[in-house]
Amino acid sequence: MTLSFDDVPLELLPIIFDSIVRAQHLAFLCLVNKSFNEFAIQRLYRRVYIYAWHTKAKSKVVLLFQTLSNCPRLARYVSRLEIRAFPKALSSSSYSDLLDLCTRGIRNCVNLRSCAWTRDGSLELPILLALHQCPKLEELEINGKDSGNYDPNILSRFSKLSRISLIMPSAQVIEILPSWISATGPTLRNLTIICQTSSLITDTLLESLAPSMTELDQLSIIGCPKVTHRGIGEIVSTNHNGLTSIGLERLSPAFDMTSFNHICKEHQAFRRLRSITLAVHIETPFQTWTDDVTELLSTAPLEILQVYATTPTAKVVVPDNFWKTIVTMHGSRLKRFSIDRMTISLGALHDICSRCSVLEQLFVVTTRHNLDDVSSCFAAARNLRAIHVNFYREADETEERSMMNDALRIVRQCPATVTQIGCDTRVWNVRREVRMNDKAELYTVPALTRYENPDIPEQFLVARGA
Repeated sequence: MTLSFDDVPLELLPIIFDSIVRAQHLAFLCLVNKSFNEFAIQRLYRRVYIYAWHTKAKSKVVLLFQTLSNCPRLARYVSRLEIRAFPKALSSSSYSDLLDLCTRGIRNCVNLRSCAWTRDGSLELPILLALHQCPKLEELEINGKDSGNYDPNILSRFSKLSRISLIMPSAQVIEILPSWISATGPTLRNLTIICQTSSLITDTLLESLAPSMTELDQLSIIGCPKVTHRGIGEIVSTNHNGLTSIGLERLSPAFDMTSFNHICKEHQAFRRLRSITLAVHIETPFQTWTDDVTELLSTAPLEILQVYATTPTAKVVVPDNFWKTIVTMHGSRLKRFSIDRMTISLGALHDICSRCSVLEQLFVVTTRHNLDDVSSCFAAARNLRAIHVNFYREADETEERSMMNDALRIVRQCPATVTQIGCDTRVWNVRREVRMNDKAELYTVPALTRYENPDIPEQFLVARGA
């Protein structure tokens, strides 16, 4: 009996379509028939994103907002809008027309919950006014360099946000941050501030924000060399429920982990902590630092640990005993283990893989001549889903090597649960091809395919620059 698309029960379509990750594939499904279109088109427009590396990204911005402004029915489906590319080399009149198009399109997105607008210099006052009129907006990620394109005081009108992410904020935006955080503090659960090496974010500023962030769940401060344990300590000590996630990256070399540990212990600040990202300066006395971090995390129900050195060098060696203690305390819960810009021994890596029973994601750095030994350690992790390996550059490495060949060498030794593999700047999906041998026995071999998930791989979200 021959089945057609019309024979597929309608109640199964949402379940099937939820597994489709590429927008292009969802667009194809919209063309099958009316029933497919009804379910697929909602998913196609639920999350709309344009990245700078997309082909003709700037032209797509224009086409997108033409659609959203002219088709309110489609705009109603948009829940998450990410504009990370924007055409700026336009005449004054053309740019004005584009802004008008954007604002009309945004106003039609009446169910918009999350917006990211990160292209430097592209955020204008009309766009912010339109976003402010979105009744369900909860999350806002923006490039904080206002460049005179808008009055930063308008940000204080966004008073019901649960998540704020500021990238490279200007002095004017930072100046209004206390009033903004005060306005949205009762609903704010997630705050991220990302800088390169900004001296504008200070302990004094964080101390002024702390009383308004007592309900915060997640905090990430990146690239702020004037921030020490004092500012972060004030935030965690005034928090009512305890953070679930914290990221402290490229802060002041004067950050005293011993003092921070005492603050957290006094207030039981990490009693709910499931995720932590730490960057360690090469000048840091590692034995003291590892002892303090071990103590800091001793009572946390930790699931994600990410540690890296601010300077990429093989000389940064964390003692094996640190990893062993972490695994002993948290191995039954750890789902992601990320170690970058620092050397980990094969023994410690094997211990992580063999004793972290629910480990799904593992990111490490190694040399190519150790690749087979490292891969054999991966084989001990029976639930791995994603692996990423960064390589130290070796002085005697003159031959051009294929990262895809390196990735295949790794996955051939890994459990069949692995579905994603990365080497340096490349990431692939892993699929299993079924083959038959001379005895008519079926077996599978791994093959690499294009990475299709619209989400940026975790290891590429933030440049780990010094």
